[in-house]
Amino acid sequence: MCVILVSPDAGARPARDVLDACHAANPDGAGLAWRENRKVRWMKNLDVDDVEDLLAELDGEVVIHFRWASVGGVDADLCHPFPVACWAKTDLFGQAASVLFHNGTWAGYSAALRRLREVHGKRLPRGPMSDTRAAAVCVHHLGRAFLETLPGRWVWMNAKTTRLYGPWSTHDGIHVSNRNFLHRLGLARPGDWDPSDPAACLHQPDWWDDEPPAQGGQNGATTDGTVTSLLSAPPHRLSRS
Repeated sequence: MCVILVSPDAGARPARDVLDACHAANPDGAGLAWRENRKVRWMKNLDVDDVEDLLAELDGEVVIHFRWASVGGVDADLCHPFPVACWAKTDLFGQAASVLFHNGTWAGYSAALRRLREVHGKRLPRGPMSDTRAAAVCVHHLGRAFLETLPGRWVWMNAKTTRLYGPWSTHDGIHVSNRNFLHRLGLARPGDWDPSDPAACLHQPDWWDDEPPAQGGQNGATTDGTVTSLLSAPPHRLSRS
């Protein structure tokens, strides 16, 4: 199902039990991003101890993602975030002008990649592919407004602004993409558990959804995880400066 936490500053960091609950529900690799030297830096394929140590060192806004992988398999390269760029590289750490996180499933990503290649004449990246990596490529070529057409919950972050797309909630001053982890803390209330997440997204139509979904997991990865196999709501502004 994945979960994203948007922690605004050092005064509103997730407690260790929250991190543990998020990881227990989504154990296939964590990643986070923060601002530094007018860029967004990221690290991914982290465990809970890594996340806790990094949060203790960072002062500003931090976005944290815990991934749950299924048929696509556990793959460090497919942890979030991805840089919004023509290749959306799968490096486990780095910096970029902007990065993208996702909670949910976008069934139409293979059609979008095909249109980028066949209609727009764009070259596509190599290596393991998921719906989120595909979206990072599409946003690079088509603009951030493209995210408004997609199902799921998204975070776009650059050196100045963080924007959320889709329905979000809050917990202890932190924006959360879903509250499913709360039942592991004994804090769940009626309505917190969303059994349709992300299954509802799997069948939600979007501009690109003109073919059956690729056979893959709820993280959007294809069975063999390659680009080759694929080819045969207003945003909420969190911060500004």
